[in-house]
Amino acid sequence: MYSMIFLFIAIVIGLLSATISYYKGFKVNSRILLSIEKYAGYNKYSKEEIENYLSSIGYTVSSNGQADCKDRGDLKPIKSNDVGAGDTKYLYCVYYYSNENASNKASQKNGDGKATYYNYGVVSYIYIDLPIVGGFKVPVYSKGERIYNFSDGQNQLGVDNQ
Repeated sequence: MYSMIFLFIAIVIGLLSATISYYKGFKVNSRILLSIEKYAGYNKYSKEEIENYLSSIGYTVSSNGQADCKDRGDLKPIKSNDVGAGDTKYLYCVYYYSNENASNKASQKNGDGKATYYNYGVVSYIYIDLPIVGGFKVPVYSKGERIYNFSDGQNQLGVDNQ
């Protein structure tokens, strides 16, 4: 009977820990997206604010000096050194979505064929280090709100607005 109780308590504590860790991952993503929206794109100002925030909360630093960002379908991750502030040492990836959910009429109304709206997606990682199994990371993905493209010639970090 005691072994059943111990097993139940261990499972509940494990699920609670996983839930709290996943919540922290979404909290990091929302803060990153807030900085990106505040500075109207992923640029050196938003990157600097993101780095300061991640440093203050003790977010996981990449072991090889950079995040291991993978493509998400057709999207390629934005390299943080493209913002002009050097590489990031933290485990997060930023993705750029051009003109998503905007109608062709809105794009034609703009007159230049450029994206009317754009937004970003962020992947942060929950790093879990277990004594017997070892360490592994779990990706947490969030997508931000649409941002209006105010500038006619605005180019987000080398990504063409098409």
